[in-house]
Amino acid sequence: MRRILFVALLVLAAGTGIASAETPADKTAADTDFLFRLGLMEGHLMVGHELIKAKQAALALPHYGHPVKELYEDIAAYLKAKKFVPFDKDLIALEAAVTAAPDAPATEAKFQTVIATIHKARALTPAPLRASLPEMIKVCASTIDAASGEYGEALEQDKIASPVEYHDSRGYLEWVAQQVAELKKAHADPASQALIARFSAVLAKAQAIVGDLLPPPTPKASLADYRAIAAEAREVAQK
Repeated sequence: MRRILFVALLVLAAGTGIASAETPADKTAADTDFLFRLGLMEGHLMVGHELIKAKQAALALPHYGHPVKELYEDIAAYLKAKKFVPFDKDLIALEAAVTAAPDAPATEAKFQTVIATIHKARALTPAPLRASLPEMIKVCASTIDAASGEYGEALEQDKIASPVEYHDSRGYLEWVAQQVAELKKAHADPASQALIARFSAVLAKAQAIVGDLLPPPTPKASLADYRAIAAEAREVAQK
């Protein structure tokens, strides 16, 4: 997953004219990187929650662990710089609750609290950035690119060998769809609506590849097909 995120961040940096999303001097890059990683974190939780509702707790569990095991460290410095209360322990407690009692009301309450915390953390970034249709479409395009990478990790000999990565891809796209819906509400002018419609059409093609909650025996598309869709998303984001 780290390799996939590195590639996606290079795409994000290229889309903003930045040499690297890790450049300390570039505050905008740090803000954008934070939004991107928060999106991946929420995407994990969204698909995990969906799997719990479908009575697939064993498949859901990794997606409650990955946010703290793979992503939290990457946002910890940003949170500390903004004096935001750490929430890694909340993520750990949520994972433990899902392990012990996935369907319990208390587990659902913990999930909702963590999601609310993530949304609150998003507000640490500048409001103009979050309100910018071009910038947020670029973040969404980079997330689709990350989703295509996860899909590639799921494939082996023309079969979906790893449901975890398949669900990573699905969750990331669910987060993108959520963002696109919010952007559609916030930008009512015709030009913005046209851009969102073009991007939504590309997103729909990606979502169709992981449309089944449980991976089908035969993949609906090749990695090359998914990569082409991700490239199309980046192209739309540059317009």
